[in-house]
Amino acid sequence: MAEALVLIEDLKKSFQHMGRTLDVLRGIDLNIYAGEILCIVGPSGAGKSTLLHCIGTLDLPSSGRIRLGGEELTTLAGARLAAIRNRTIGFVFQFHHLLPEFDALENVMMPGLIQGKSKKELAKRAQALLEEVGIAHRATHRPGELSGGEQQRVAIARALLLDPKLVLADEP
Repeated sequence: MAEALVLIEDLKKSFQHMGRTLDVLRGIDLNIYAGEILCIVGPSGAGKSTLLHCIGTLDLPSSGRIRLGGEELTTLAGARLAAIRNRTIGFVFQFHHLLPEFDALENVMMPGLIQGKSKKELAKRAQALLEEVGIAHRATHRPGELSGGEQQRVAIARALLLDPKLVLADEP
């Protein structure tokens, strides 16, 4: 059997709140394989977003282990984690996190611009992705000029720009 793309072992995450410890993740074990589509469901406050943030290295677990593509993530420094996020993980956030000063096309291109890739090549790929999600005609509009659904589609296109190994979507 193929090795899991994401391997999570005994993942725990606790927060301190008003002098008390709040245990949000309590020993999660999970394997995610390349090409697999996985939905995590549960009531509000169950820890779904916290789990996605830990898998995506936006937050570190209190304990446990996360491996992505065979690389242990929980022991890496911030700069290395940022590079892995940019190169390997596509995010679709619940609240989109589009940059208001840039239009839809530029927002989609942003992960590639961060990597220093060619604007011309990125624009071509970004335009194709906007076409694929049905809003190429809105490419020059800024987020404030787009509906919530259109903003979500820009976020999806942005997440797919660099062909990440893993796409994490929080309430897509």
